[in-house]
Amino acid sequence: MKKLTIVDIAKMAGVGTTTVSRYFNGGNLKKETHERIKEIVDKYNYTPNTFAKALKSTDSKIIGVIVPCLHSYVSGNTLKYLDKELKDNNYETLIMNANFDENKQLEYIKKLARMNVDGIILLPTTMSKAYESTIKSIDVPVVMLGQEGEYTYSVEYNDFNAARDLTNYVLASGHKKIAYLGVSEDDIAVGYYRKLGVIMTLEKYGLKPKNILITNFSMEEAHDIVKENIQKLKDDSCLICATDNLAYGAIKALEEEGLNVGENYSVAAFGDYTSSALLKSPLTTIKFDLKDAAKQTVSMLLNVIKKEETAMKLLIGYDLKTRNSVVDLNKYGE
Repeated sequence: MKKLTIVDIAKMAGVGTTTVSRYFNGGNLKKETHERIKEIVDKYNYTPNTFAKALKSTDSKIIGVIVPCLHSYVSGNTLKYLDKELKDNNYETLIMNANFDENKQLEYIKKLARMNVDGIILLPTTMSKAYESTIKSIDVPVVMLGQEGEYTYSVEYNDFNAARDLTNYVLASGHKKIAYLGVSEDDIAVGYYRKLGVIMTLEKYGLKPKNILITNFSMEEAHDIVKENIQKLKDDSCLICATDNLAYGAIKALEEEGLNVGENYSVAAFGDYTSSALLKSPLTTIKFDLKDAAKQTVSMLLNVIKKEETAMKLLIGYDLKTRNSVVDLNKYGE
C-alpha cells in the first residue's frame, strides 16, 4: 500500500485537508470529526511529515549544511560535531553533499534558501566570486567554515600560522632541503595559505623548496605524483604535505622506492587523522580543533539568526603533534 497522505485521510474522513491539518496542529474540531480522523490515523499508524511542515513555517528550526564530500575525515567529523551542536540547540540538520562540485554548492545555497531553512553552514573547498553574488542574493544567513569569507560570516582555521610552526619544527630538526606536496590554490585555505606559510618560513632562513608538487585531495593521486617525481624528491630530506591524506599516499610511494619514513626520510602534514598516530612511523602533523570549530560556527550562526551582535570572522586554534615521521638530523650532525 502506498504511503498515506493528508489528502487520503481527508477523503476517508469526509472532511477537507484544512480540517485534517487542524487536527494535527491541535486546533478546535467537533468531537465526532476529531474521533473520525483519529480512528483513521490510528488504524493506518500515520505520522505527519514534521520535517516538511517545519520547512513551511516561519521558524523552521532547520539548518542546511553544505559539505564538499561525505567520505573525508575532516568532513565526516565536522558534520558529526555540527549535528550535535545543532541538536543541543533544538535545531535539525539538513545535509547537502556537493561532491567537490562548486556549481552544486552554489545551487544548494539557493535551494536551501527556497526551502526556508533558518540558516546555512557552508564548507567550501574553492572560493570564486560566484559565492559572493549567490550569498548576497538570498535572505538566509550563511556562515562559512574552513574558508575566508570577506563578504559573510566565517570560522577559519589558522592555516598560515600552522604551516609556519610546522615548517619551523622541520627546520629545527635540521632539515634544509624541504619539498612540498599541495593542492590547487583554488582552495584558499588548504591550497594557498598552507603553501604560503611553508614557503615564507623557508624564505626567512634563505631557503627555497626546489620541488613543489600539486595534486588533488586523493591519496591515490598523491601516491602517483610522488612516484613520478621520486628522483627529484630523493635530493630532499623532508616532504611537507597539505593534508594527512596526501601524506599517506606519499609515504607509500616513498617506501616503495626504498625511502623509509622516520629513518632516512621525513614527512609532515596537516590534519591529525585518527590513522596518523597508528602508522609504522607515526605522522608529525597539525591538529585543528574540529569540535571547537563546529561549536563556534553554530554559535555564530545562531547569534546572526537571533540578530545578536557577533564577530564577522573567527580563527580556530591548532596543536603541533610531533611524532617519529620527522627525523632529527641534528643527532647525526647533518
